[in-house]
Amino acid sequence: MERLPPDLLEPVVEPRFTIDGWTYAGTELEERFPPQVEAELAQAVHMICAGLATAWNYRRATQLLEGQRAYSQAYAVLETWANEGPDPDPTMPKWRARLARAVLANAEA
Repeated sequence: MERLPPDLLEPVVEPRFTIDGWTYAGTELEERFPPQVEAELAQAVHMICAGLATAWNYRRATQLLEGQRAYSQAYAVLETWANEGPDPDPTMPKWRARLARAVLANAEA
């Protein structure tokens, strides 16, 4: 499978700003990531949601999400990058297909 069906596509969960910086506290991803991952991830995803991201922000957010097995969110970030982001990665089709398979495998489990 190259792409997810539209009914399985999630929106990118936007982190919230707190006195301690960007965090997923108060979102459906609260307590999903270790603190050291969340700090970097939330900042990168904030840049994406604010429309200020570089290709590096998209790539790094996807890598962190995939590494934490948050495949639906990783796929959502890739889709956003493909549709709105700068300088798409040439490996994106393979990456998207791998994440789509992971999302479907988790949905069946």
